[in-house]
Amino acid sequence: MTQKFNLIEIWLNENKIKYFKDFKLSSKSWLKAGGIVKNFITPETEDDCIKLIKFFRKNDFKFYILGNISNIIVRDGEIFTPIINLYKISNIFEKKNEGGLNLKVNAGTSTTKFSKYVTNKGFTGCEGLVGIPGSIGGGIFMNTGSYGSCISEFLISVECLDYKGDIKILNKEELNFGFRQSLFQKKQYLILNVNFYISKNNFIGSTTALSKMQKIINNRSTTQEKKLPNLGSIFGTTNLYKDLKNKNFFFYFTYYFYKILSFIVYKFFKKNFPRFRKITVKIYSKLLRLDSTKGFSLSDKTINCLVNKGTIKADDAIKFIKKMENKIGKCAKLENIILEDIE
Repeated sequence: MTQKFNLIEIWLNENKIKYFKDFKLSSKSWLKAGGIVKNFITPETEDDCIKLIKFFRKNDFKFYILGNISNIIVRDGEIFTPIINLYKISNIFEKKNEGGLNLKVNAGTSTTKFSKYVTNKGFTGCEGLVGIPGSIGGGIFMNTGSYGSCISEFLISVECLDYKGDIKILNKEELNFGFRQSLFQKKQYLILNVNFYISKNNFIGSTTALSKMQKIINNRSTTQEKKLPNLGSIFGTTNLYKDLKNKNFFFYFTYYFYKILSFIVYKFFKKNFPRFRKITVKIYSKLLRLDSTKGFSLSDKTINCLVNKGTIKADDAIKFIKKMENKIGKCAKLENIILEDIE
């Protein structure tokens, strides 16, 4: 094992590819928890990526690609599998096109940066992606979406590397997009760039587009967790409360009672709405038998979000989510990705 990692580090140094030794994932993960990666590699160019993939393949080394670590829980302990992270490759290039907005976006670009770029140009359709903490590459992998916007809606093609280090250009029709799913979840590619085209029919002016975005930002601040470290939605669904109503009579009754009372509180007692949401989370936590444990609990704003209250122990978060997944059953599909078997 030591010989293997010496070889990797020697090669990285010889090829002047940036990396961190003994990188603490808790310093970068949005959950602020996770193990220590022996080699956390941060290439700066596409050529770096090509060299990396070909080197790993030639030497039969396993590796893993991580985006912004905003939707993934990585186990505790030492992680010997080299990790590739593209946060240094994060530019947006605009191509001239009189018919609309034609963009080439690096995979390491944050989804929020992309959303703001499009909106500032006066085009509508991407406002709902603001506030999503992931990268464009990770967003394509998950086919992320929010507030009526979906990252694959305006997608034309994806430039990626296969695991031989060869560049492939895959058109949208080849990517098998579905709700929170894509081809990339089944086939291993390293996403380099994503090409988008937004028609001039979507141009509404920056003032109007930014106004729509601001409303979404305001709504996020009241309905989604912002104060404590978290990975966003645990389950891929637009309404976990609604999904759970089919579980049994208690959840059925609770959902409709919550729906009616939520309308009343929001309309007539709006200042007390955050407190109402907190009480609702506690009720559902009891129904699911999910009490706070070892620094992790459900957010006060929604049952579909796990928050870190002061620990770096990712294994405890993994246990919590697995327990919740078991309680939820087939009502909703897990969206957070758990990496506990990584070597």
